[in-house]
Amino acid sequence: MYQKTVLPNGMRIITERLPHVRSVTLGAWFEVGSRQEELEEWGLSHFVEHMMFKGTKTFSARQIAELMDQRGGQLNAFTEKEQTCYYFKVLDEHFSTAAELLQDMLLNSLFLPEDVEKEKNVVLEELRMYEDSPEDFVHDLFSDVLWPEDPLGRNILGSEETIRGFSPQRVRSYVAKHYTADRLVVACVGNVHHAQVVDTFAQGLADLPRGSRRPALQPDYTAGSCIFADKDIEQVHLCLGAPAISCSDERKYALQVLDTMIGGGVSSLLFQELREELGLVYSTYSFNSLYSDTGFYGVYAGFHPQNWGRVWEVLTDLLGTLGQRITEEMVERAKQQLRSGLVLSLESTSARMSRLAKGEIYEGGPLPPEGVLRRLEAVDYGQVLALAEEIYNPRRWSWAAVGPRHLVREDIQCRKIC
Repeated sequence: MYQKTVLPNGMRIITERLPHVRSVTLGAWFEVGSRQEELEEWGLSHFVEHMMFKGTKTFSARQIAELMDQRGGQLNAFTEKEQTCYYFKVLDEHFSTAAELLQDMLLNSLFLPEDVEKEKNVVLEELRMYEDSPEDFVHDLFSDVLWPEDPLGRNILGSEETIRGFSPQRVRSYVAKHYTADRLVVACVGNVHHAQVVDTFAQGLADLPRGSRRPALQPDYTAGSCIFADKDIEQVHLCLGAPAISCSDERKYALQVLDTMIGGGVSSLLFQELREELGLVYSTYSFNSLYSDTGFYGVYAGFHPQNWGRVWEVLTDLLGTLGQRITEEMVERAKQQLRSGLVLSLESTSARMSRLAKGEIYEGGPLPPEGVLRRLEAVDYGQVLALAEEIYNPRRWSWAAVGPRHLVREDIQCRKIC
């Protein structure tokens, strides 16, 4: 059972007690990510995430790491387009230590000049690592192709120029502006009582101020946009797709079913045709990312440059004829696959914690698993077909590719589908 408390400063605390486990997963989610950044701040949300681990007035960076290792706990964080999350997973007996350390990091991180300079180099290495991973890099390019003039289209890490320009004062100003109580959701799952979580954070974060928000603008999209990044590698890595629905759209359950059928497993259309039947790829899948007011779908394939034209023919035919390919039996199989995945995820306190936070941020409260299962079960064949015809339309595609352009035999420009 979920319990929720809203503190006077606007901070939301939501918990789920699981008395049969010995662990607790605790997360602090701030509704700020790369989408909230100005151009000169590009990458600052992610950089702040790094800096939170570099020492406070109470603990050094080494002491923070040793505290968790000594207790066998996990401490980590991640930055997304619309949120930044700091989370701990510990034995229930160490909840108080994790909560104290989390609050200390959020309130008392020092952001010392020497640490900022050192961490710039770390983040630049992370950026280079992603650029050296073509499968990761092509996904960033794909977002940029979809929304080239909008923060939602930028990668989360930033650019070398913006990262080098970060200063302790800029970090402190960004935290003061965005790390406010009304943007904070504390989510906790495990063998801990709601009242204990509320008491702990009401005391520690009572003085965290409210802030102000500026709503994000929905980005513009131009169909047929494309980019090919020339890299001397063995494969072409291709992403294609288009904007889709937002996470508040009830059709997201139909989209999950559709995505599962297209590229969500070894029985999916993409895997069976591109890999099993034609042997054109080793890796292929579909994906979608949904945000507060928009979203996108995409498909990925990695293949030899000489197969560029053949892969495009298969993808165009497959996605352009979904209405003839999808059967009621496929819809039911995908629903069962999703149902099993959801039920299995409930065995993880970390996955449950994320469900609590995301549900609160996007829907004003988490939908119980039974409710999700009911909505998945209610998805019917007609809904799936209607959504497929609306969004999986080749005339709406844009695409990004990474690979050895000179080895692609076909005319790349002809793939500008409009």
